[in-house]
Amino acid sequence: MAKANQMSEMGTRDEMLKQIQGYQTNQARVNSGIGRLTQMDTSAITPLMVANVTRQLANESARLAQLADSIDSTIALTTHTRTQARRLHVTDIPAGPMSIVLAFSDLTTVGRFKSTARHFRNALRPIIRNIRLRRAIECAGVWAVVRFDDQLSHGDVMKAMWVMEEEGEAGWVEAADTLRLSEHLGCCQLPVTVGAGDMQTHASKADFLALPRFCAQWMLVGRNVVLRRRTGQQDGTLQLFRHNHEIRIIHNQPGFAITLNPPLPHPNRPIHPFSQHPFQQHAKPHDPPVCQRIGWDDVVGLVAVGAHDWRAFSSASSMLKRLMLNYRVMVGDGISHSPIVAVDRSVCGGYLDRIVTQSPHTPLDECSHVTAYEAVDGACV
Repeated sequence: MAKANQMSEMGTRDEMLKQIQGYQTNQARVNSGIGRLTQMDTSAITPLMVANVTRQLANESARLAQLADSIDSTIALTTHTRTQARRLHVTDIPAGPMSIVLAFSDLTTVGRFKSTARHFRNALRPIIRNIRLRRAIECAGVWAVVRFDDQLSHGDVMKAMWVMEEEGEAGWVEAADTLRLSEHLGCCQLPVTVGAGDMQTHASKADFLALPRFCAQWMLVGRNVVLRRRTGQQDGTLQLFRHNHEIRIIHNQPGFAITLNPPLPHPNRPIHPFSQHPFQQHAKPHDPPVCQRIGWDDVVGLVAVGAHDWRAFSSASSMLKRLMLNYRVMVGDGISHSPIVAVDRSVCGGYLDRIVTQSPHTPLDECSHVTAYEAVDGACV
């Protein structure tokens, strides 16, 4: 279609040039004749001839005036249009006004802007990358915690913006909280960088939304959290893997699979002291309870243990925090567990009882983090 339009425009231009050349030829003949006519003896010209030439000169003079006006108008209009097009070219619009438009536009509107024209799309790209994505990161609560690689393609930048904006303000609070603890424990440096490979973890929005929000987010950043001993030996990363309908952690192996929303209480313990298990009562759909069976071997490190040696955690983020804390204890990194003691839950006006019955996601006084799990033997920590 574009080629056909171009050919049509070229044909019109050639026809106009042909007409101009014909006019210029005739105009040259007229000018030459007028020159000779003015040099003739007027007494030799009859009145009829004079009247005929005078009438035609008047008619042609009027038509020439109209032609001159048409040509002048065409030139003026064309010059004005080009000037206006140059002045209003979208690439000349300052980033400030454009960023305001984008800031108050949803992703669908931004997509429509991009599809309008190539020059519009090219003008929007740096604004989206440098302004809109940065604002989305701030609103998600992960500024100085998560950043995106500067080399991401524009398609990945749009995906990153959607990932950050999908859950609204503070939508990354659990992921950010877990990353901050991992830095405190020496497992990563903030901000962690999400690269092109990480963005391919979720092939589509549907894949991202099919998982609980925290799990989908952690799949983008988990590889940056490294379990490393003082000697430099690595025991893997705290990465989540998607394997068919299974989610695995640390190693993409069957024994490292985790179970989302496991049945509680465990079938071997049909009677539970609570009418409803607190993990279920206070479950967060975007960060649900999980179950895993990962243990420690002094030689090998992190290993998969028996199917009956499981631990259920109040949330996926709680599991990751506990894994990091336990790892530091096991490698002798200056962290240790307090000794387990039996206490009366009714002491101190029932303070301990309230701790047990309140939401397992509520940190204790002056604590920045909280983890909670229940082991197969009934131990709750």
